[in-house]
Amino acid sequence: MDGIRPTDIMKPAQITLHPEDTIQFAAGKLYGLTHTAAPVLGDDGSVRGILQEETLMNALIKGLSTQTVIAEIIEQHSPLLHEDEHPEQKIAWKPAQLPVVSENNQLLGMFSPGDWLRAKERAHLDTWALLQAMADHCKQALLITDENAVIKVINDKASASFQLPVTGAGMSVYDLAEDDLKRVLTEEETNAYVTINSTTYRFTQEKTNCGKNGKQAVFHFFYSDPSEALNEEQQHWKQRAETMESMMELTHDGVVMVDASGRITMLSQEYADFLELNAEDVIGQHVKDVIPSTRMHIVAETGKPEIADIQPIKGDYMVASRMPIYRDGKLEGAVGKVLFKNLGGFKALKSRIEGMEKELDSYRGEFLESNRANYRFEELIGSSKSWQEVVNLGKKASANDSNVLLLGESGTGKELFAHAIHNESARAPGPFIKVNCAAIPGDLIESELFGYVEGSFTGAKKGGKKGKFEAANGGTIFLDEIGELPLHMQVKLLRVLQEREVEKVGSTSAKKVNIRVIAATNRDLERMIDDGEFRLDLYYRMNVFSLVIPPLRKRPEDLQTLVPYFLQKVSKRYRKQVTAADEQAMGKLLAYSWPGNTRELENVIERAVNLAEYGETRIQERHLPEKLTGERALEPPEPLTDVLEQAEKEAIKSALRAASGNKSKAAKMLAISRTALYEKLTKYALQ
Repeated sequence: MDGIRPTDIMKPAQITLHPEDTIQFAAGKLYGLTHTAAPVLGDDGSVRGILQEETLMNALIKGLSTQTVIAEIIEQHSPLLHEDEHPEQKIAWKPAQLPVVSENNQLLGMFSPGDWLRAKERAHLDTWALLQAMADHCKQALLITDENAVIKVINDKASASFQLPVTGAGMSVYDLAEDDLKRVLTEEETNAYVTINSTTYRFTQEKTNCGKNGKQAVFHFFYSDPSEALNEEQQHWKQRAETMESMMELTHDGVVMVDASGRITMLSQEYADFLELNAEDVIGQHVKDVIPSTRMHIVAETGKPEIADIQPIKGDYMVASRMPIYRDGKLEGAVGKVLFKNLGGFKALKSRIEGMEKELDSYRGEFLESNRANYRFEELIGSSKSWQEVVNLGKKASANDSNVLLLGESGTGKELFAHAIHNESARAPGPFIKVNCAAIPGDLIESELFGYVEGSFTGAKKGGKKGKFEAANGGTIFLDEIGELPLHMQVKLLRVLQEREVEKVGSTSAKKVNIRVIAATNRDLERMIDDGEFRLDLYYRMNVFSLVIPPLRKRPEDLQTLVPYFLQKVSKRYRKQVTAADEQAMGKLLAYSWPGNTRELENVIERAVNLAEYGETRIQERHLPEKLTGERALEPPEPLTDVLEQAEKEAIKSALRAASGNKSKAAKMLAISRTALYEKLTKYALQ
């Protein structure tokens, strides 16, 4: 076993965490993994500690906030396993997993004690290791040599009797100091007597092959009590049988042997007790009749070993290993053993893990709730042609992984489209991170988006902080109000879109991220480009798939669907039964221009429901705000200014058509500046 290094059996880390990750975030990451621990890495990639699922649950039991950073709870002094280190002592800590690290503390992989036990199992079934394990339980002095007369196994009895170190395995028989011992080990003599260190032994030896294609091994038995009454041949076989039985009974594992036909030839008392059988009664029975779930007869037939197999026995799962038995190259049967010494501990551990998983399930729900998209396309209400067209375009955008740019006035539902696109896409199981670019102060926006490393500026948290882009890894980031992003941040965003990597503030290295970017704005980005306020290259990167969300005034027919929808939604919240608007109220709603779009409509409906008396089922004109019911809503004859504006609007449209949409040429035709044209385009919503 000493030849197996941690790097031989380690596995890649399923996830890694950062000290500034929250308990909530870590719980979501750990949920559903086959392993119950995760390494915590600093910005330089070094291992800072390990977060066990048990540690996470204890933190919750103590009442720590879900927003507590894991730097406060991780096991910073938990053992790390270096790549050339023997893991035996570290396993005494009973960890779920151990990080395997290089000389400079960089993570190489994760080491599992379970994998280690399986590796030990394989090693013990390796020829010499298995023989050593069996020899250690032998009552007689036993040496085993190979075909080259090299000592491969020395048991404790032989070590004490012949004054040989247990570590002497590997030395040549010819190098032994004791001549009589050297003689009997090198001559093909058996059933002889030899006196060594004033003690007389009856000496026997047996040659056998180790495995189907293995080399020859020679067993040298030394019996210190040769005076039994049986003749030498009987004594020889009786003592060999007793030796084998003693080996089986001294082990804490269940051992069974079968012949080539699958019939039991030997069953350890430990195994018999577990099966609640008499060991002698089952000798000669087919192993399948005694142990229904066994595969011993298959190994005895095929000669193919089965190592560390999970076998159900009496309602529990055991680790079973089965090896074929060969003699003189002929398959004669199989031997198997089952590990069940610590079954009670396994049951308790299984129960404990199941309890933790139940708590983690509810905790993960909280994590997903705060970082998920809440709307789907079927919740985007509207039957107008323009609305259905943009919904269909949104569904097409969901089918690919391109960046999406959502354009439209404030309140038209751009964020709802971002939610729906994410939920309809292959990234739906991943996080949906929302960022309002206009709400973050300019001096903080870089650290919020990209994170920072420890010590990068005054007030930086210990361990650094993960940014929004990194938090969105595997999912979608929604950049609302992207038109408010400062120019210097537009450069950094462009790098993320091009290279798919982020660099934290104060860091000298970048980290790859797997994200989709959806951006939204109510500003005219083309005009901002002309004015030097928005980068043209970023615009091209973002504008791979653009959706223009139509304002409510351009789809008034959708009010017939939206009004009942919002009435039902708001009435349910306030426990009222208002389900419709009367004819006069509906007329006012249809006559209004809705500059605030759908958001304004929902606010007007909520106000009306609040003003409605309990028992009323329809909103009336008196429930509507003055801006809808005043003289402005009665549509008096148009004033001269409105007539002039309409004429100006038609002139602009005509010029744009003549200039094939080129705004600079259109401005020259109209004899106005380009800036003035943009202002009028915005004023008249001629985008």
